[in-house]
Amino acid sequence: MGCFICAYGGYVAGCSQQNAPADAQKTAGDTTKTALAAATQTSAAKSGVIIIGVDGRSVPLTFWDERTKQLAGYDADLAREAFKRAGLEYEFKGIVWGDKEKELESKHIDVVWSGLTITDERAKTFAFSSPYYKNRQAILVRSDSPVQTKADLKGKKIGEHKGSPSGPFIKSMEPSQHEEFLELPDLFAAVLSGKIDAAVTDGVFIDYYVLNTPGKMRVLDDNVPERGFA
Repeated sequence: MGCFICAYGGYVAGCSQQNAPADAQKTAGDTTKTALAAATQTSAAKSGVIIIGVDGRSVPLTFWDERTKQLAGYDADLAREAFKRAGLEYEFKGIVWGDKEKELESKHIDVVWSGLTITDERAKTFAFSSPYYKNRQAILVRSDSPVQTKADLKGKKIGEHKGSPSGPFIKSMEPSQHEEFLELPDLFAAVLSGKIDAAVTDGVFIDYYVLNTPGKMRVLDDNVPERGFA
């Protein structure tokens, strides 16, 4: 599920699904009510433009359109609608996803809206909005991989997107190597090249990647943790 979170006078929002839901306008309205109520209390909201931190390579949620040079994606559209309804000025700023907490705490940004997963650990520091998308962790392997279930990954090399909450789940599979990648495209390329045996990250990104690289990759049909996006 997706949502906003607040921290240290800033606030963070998360991501959404590959295809916008049928009631997208209602989603935007509900998100605005629950999230921007907190946002309007921040010093940034009172003083001027709110800086929204985004991962500019998180297709299909937030990514820079090469043709228009504008931020595109479902979350980008939802953020624009939410801030429009709230009557707040905003600006998108690209960040390194693994540094999002530091960016907030240093007040370089006021908001994160780019596929943020709700976890118990994050909830100790951040105040989340109501979730708006149920997400799952997914396991990506090459189409020709002998790996069929998560049990087959014991003793294998597994990668994740730095800053994602996949670590504990990966650790439970007892890999021989656990590697973090700064960018999602690099993570997926490592699987395709055979550098690692599998990638674990948010299903919304993996599903989109598999859909757009037919015949090259597949997703394991296995039980994986579900979390909400905020």
